[in-house]
Amino acid sequence: MMIEELDATPWHDEIHRYKEQFKRWTERGEEIVKRYRDERKETVQSDARFNILWSNIQTLKPAIYARPPMPEVSRRFNDNDPIARCASTILERALDFEIKQYPDFHNTLSHVVDDRLLPGRGVAWLRYEPQIETVEEPEITNYVEVGDEAYTHETSEANSIAGEMPQPYERITNETTPVDYVYWQDFAHLPARTWDEVTWVARRVYLSKEEGTERFGDKFLQVPLTVSPDKKDGERTTTDSLKKAAVWEIWDKPKKCVYWVAEGYDRILDHKDDPLELENFFPCPKPYFATLSTGTLVPVADFIQYQDQANEIDDITGRIQHLTRALKVMGIYAADEGAVERLMKEGNDAVMIPVTNWSAFIEKGGLQNAVQFIPLNDVVGALQQLYSAREAAKQIIYEITGLSDIIRGASQAQESATAQQIKSQYASLRLGNLKDDMSRFAREILRMKAEIMCSKYQPETLVNASGIMHTADAQLVQQAIALLKDEPMRNFNIDIETDTLVLIDEQQDKQDRIEFLTAVGGFLKQAVDAAKSNPGMTPLLGEMLMFGVRGFKIGRTMEATLEQFLQQAKQSSGQQQPSPEQIKAQADMQAKQAELQMEQAKMQAEQQIEQARIQSDIQVKQTELQIEQAKMQSNMQIEQAKIQAEQQIESQRIQFEQWKAQLDNDTKIKIAEMQIVNKINPTI
Repeated sequence: MMIEELDATPWHDEIHRYKEQFKRWTERGEEIVKRYRDERKETVQSDARFNILWSNIQTLKPAIYARPPMPEVSRRFNDNDPIARCASTILERALDFEIKQYPDFHNTLSHVVDDRLLPGRGVAWLRYEPQIETVEEPEITNYVEVGDEAYTHETSEANSIAGEMPQPYERITNETTPVDYVYWQDFAHLPARTWDEVTWVARRVYLSKEEGTERFGDKFLQVPLTVSPDKKDGERTTTDSLKKAAVWEIWDKPKKCVYWVAEGYDRILDHKDDPLELENFFPCPKPYFATLSTGTLVPVADFIQYQDQANEIDDITGRIQHLTRALKVMGIYAADEGAVERLMKEGNDAVMIPVTNWSAFIEKGGLQNAVQFIPLNDVVGALQQLYSAREAAKQIIYEITGLSDIIRGASQAQESATAQQIKSQYASLRLGNLKDDMSRFAREILRMKAEIMCSKYQPETLVNASGIMHTADAQLVQQAIALLKDEPMRNFNIDIETDTLVLIDEQQDKQDRIEFLTAVGGFLKQAVDAAKSNPGMTPLLGEMLMFGVRGFKIGRTMEATLEQFLQQAKQSSGQQQPSPEQIKAQADMQAKQAELQMEQAKMQAEQQIEQARIQSDIQVKQTELQIEQAKMQSNMQIEQAKIQAEQQIESQRIQFEQWKAQLDNDTKIKIAEMQIVNKINPTI
């Protein structure tokens, strides 16, 4: 490295240029995340909100990603190539071991989906992480020969050379390829039009003084510690214990070199030449982008497309809240009627308030004219209109995002099966790009991971992780490892894919096994009959059998055993021709063996079907029990509501009877008084 290249200023300028171009996107992303988390700055209670963003994300994420992908490594052409088959098995099992053993892969993909659905870009980063120990006495390894190198998991102590003490050396005890999640604001790249034009990528990490000194040496003591991972760009932390340095790891594709530069420090901390030796150099796949156009790599978050409708829903929800608060029973009453005041403030069930001057109270129109309530019909009508407007705005958002009722788990009783099927197909088309991009992202990670494992891992690491020595392909391990270490030949012969990322059907594996056994069993029955009549057709029938077996993914585990059987059959056919009696006896024995294998396979299939049926019956019983419990609970609630309603009606009837009796009594008294007055003074 030349002296002038140690200046970090050009890279600081590149990072600054990236930040300037993506500034608006970063600000938008922060606002979207705040809205998703419903973070509000107001200390007092504000208007109500309808968090449609949170609801959509919670619906979309499981439809896009529900579980980590399982690798599917296979021969590219599915031909008779046992070495490529063995190599595929080793690589697939090693990948599967790391995915299941270390949770970083699943967590990273989950965070990547979150970043894709919120700010609009998810990033993952791969590393090679060997565990090294120092050994005092060197050991010689002799596992398998790959070219001019030798590997083994058996060790022997080396003899010291006359009078010389053995020199300590370092050896690898374990190897992993972690898949790191990169926070969406800690990733940068060349501002370009398309990803193919990007020539450098970078990620930011935060190091304390101890971590930086251990990694970069004493030069790191000059790096300013002024930032904290929980602060935004430009914000500084005042707590010394939280202060760290922001270090950018920059991968320069044209120069095939990696640089480490720190913010606030004008010299390059370190540089290395192509540490991983990947085919595409970058340690990260193309990010999981939201909406892009061909003129820029600045993504547009999905929420931007319907933010106006979301704001409208929030506005409507706030109005609903205000009108609901105003939906109160309020009115006015005559101030000179103390009884009315007491009735409004103290009145409860079955409480009577006396009126001192009843006749005057009646002449004024009684209680009906003494109290007037504010009408609520207009408020109720406005609320109904607001609820309808909010539902209409929600439907517009669902049309924009492609979230049909089927995806959201909602349905209407009046909808036909055809209408629901159309919705399901529509949703599948709209979400197809999201799923395909996520599958592409996961597939690229697995391919990069496999590339690192094949080029960096020791053969014994791959063998131990795959457990290949316990299979019928154990004798092919040496040649298979050589194929994996030869990059051109590996690319020619092996292909890496992923299975589905959404929820799997637990019965699919059983169905695949039953289908395989049924197909192979039917062919074997016909092949045995053909071989009996014409033994010369045995090699042809064997090739036809293998041609069919290679078409089943589930049949790969039996392929090696079947090939050994066919090889033995070919060797036997090349020896002295047996007598007709021997041929018949051998054919009968093979037929019996085939029938026995078919019976065993049939029994296994029947057991699996029975287990699936029992499990299905249990699930049905549990569902019926839950429905019955819900029905009983609903009936109880209805009965309780009915009883309460009857009690209220009865209470109101009693009050009415009491009021009527009192009114009749008062009327009689009033009539009697008037009659007495008339008798005393008839002229009145």
